[in-house]
Amino acid sequence: MIDPKDAPCKGLKVIEFATMVSGPFAGQMLCDLGAEVIKIEPATGDPMRAMHPKQNDLPAFFQQINRNKKSVALDLKEKEGRATALELCREADVVVENFRPGVMKRLGLGYETLAAANPGLVFASITGFGPDGPYVDRPAYDHVVQGLCGVMDDFGQYSEDKAPVPVRNFLVDKVASTTLAQGVLAALLARERNGGKGQTVSVSLLEAYAALMLPAIMINHTFQNDGAERIRKIDMYHPIRTTDGFVIGHIQTDSQFEGMCRTAGREDLIADARFKDAWSRMLNYETMWSEMEVGTSKQDIATVIVNAAKYSVPLAPVNSITDFFDDPQVQYNKTWFDIEDADYGTIRNLCYPVRFGSSQIKIEKRAPRFREHQYDILKDDG
Repeated sequence: MIDPKDAPCKGLKVIEFATMVSGPFAGQMLCDLGAEVIKIEPATGDPMRAMHPKQNDLPAFFQQINRNKKSVALDLKEKEGRATALELCREADVVVENFRPGVMKRLGLGYETLAAANPGLVFASITGFGPDGPYVDRPAYDHVVQGLCGVMDDFGQYSEDKAPVPVRNFLVDKVASTTLAQGVLAALLARERNGGKGQTVSVSLLEAYAALMLPAIMINHTFQNDGAERIRKIDMYHPIRTTDGFVIGHIQTDSQFEGMCRTAGREDLIADARFKDAWSRMLNYETMWSEMEVGTSKQDIATVIVNAAKYSVPLAPVNSITDFFDDPQVQYNKTWFDIEDADYGTIRNLCYPVRFGSSQIKIEKRAPRFREHQYDILKDDG
């Protein structure tokens, strides 16, 4: 019996046929939750291993999305490699893959084949656009889906030249990963409730990103009837200047507005008709923050933040990544932590962001070297 203090997914085995970001990040989440994750890499290794910066042969970004896993290399184009993969999947609870639709089936590793030998298997796939449809054969990366979903165009509406503005991060991939991990856990729960039968779980980059980003963007497209109310685009995000940097916050209630006026030393704005209620402030958001900046630009960040806390104003400094690491709340939470590795020295990690009442998450292993666990898992050093 599993101890309640063990990691929630302890005892589960995950076979990961995934490279780059979306599949591996999902695998890492399951690994953080206690599952054993065996990463099946191609004979040339996950392409992310070629990225820099590196410590010896371990790339930094590869470390951030593959920690705790075990690495095995198999050539799935060869009969022997496929046979080995099939044998590993017979004992697995979950398979995670992010090949293009149909590739696993052509390799003889599709869900029907694997489930015939392992009926309880949860077969989880990440695709670019879905398992079928007019774009099924198109390659997809983060940037492609950002352009397709209308988000870049919307962000660009706030810029002076109206040029599209991307999110400069692998957000699409990581959203799809998070969504897939959620789906896998739901499928495992369903397995417990329906006599141990597994099923497929499929997430597309397109739909995962749209589901996350579009609810606020599509408000003028929610009510489709003629004459439905429409509003102009409102830029709610306004960093404001201090003597030594920037702060950013959000004002929703009347008490928060009054507190922000006092924080900025602009008590004269409290009775200003332009900011009399939440909707008036929303319609004049740009002006409101410009007025606040007149006051904050004469104070340093520390003074502004202390006063904001005094008046219960939701405000924060615009930190650098180094500032983030040094932030007292971040350090108190242990949002990041270092592990010491004999081969790679000190490696900084981010915590798994869910905290449990009794279950315990313990992350203490770096990402694997290429083929590091080949012998241990396959009992074959070849």
